[in-house]
Amino acid sequence: MNQKYSNVLALELALYEIHDTGYDPIKKIIDFWEKYDLIGIQNTINLLLKNHTDTNYMNEIYVVSHKQVFSADLFRLLVAYFMAHTNSIEIDKIDISDAETTQVSRQELSITKRIHNLFVRIAE
Repeated sequence: MNQKYSNVLALELALYEIHDTGYDPIKKIIDFWEKYDLIGIQNTINLLLKNHTDTNYMNEIYVVSHKQVFSADLFRLLVAYFMAHTNSIEIDKIDISDAETTQVSRQELSITKRIHNLFVRIAE
């Protein structure tokens, strides 16, 4: 299959799966947050937005594959949040506190809080 069409197909399939029997938006939300931490999300979005001029880098299988998987996962997350919102499903009961990614994200938030506070003190 042509590379440009496989990207579109992955996103289309992510949207159509909401019609699968047993689709659970809460599970999709939990799956995403157990798979990705904030640093990983930020790095991947930077990678997606980066204007690659090195064609060898763009064609690296890992980079292309990671961008495709992440994009589909992120789209699934957005659709799951949308479905939970439109179907009035309570998401405040989602518990991902034990996920390894949550611990990494909490550490990152702690670091960014300290950096933020430093700049606030400097600005005063």
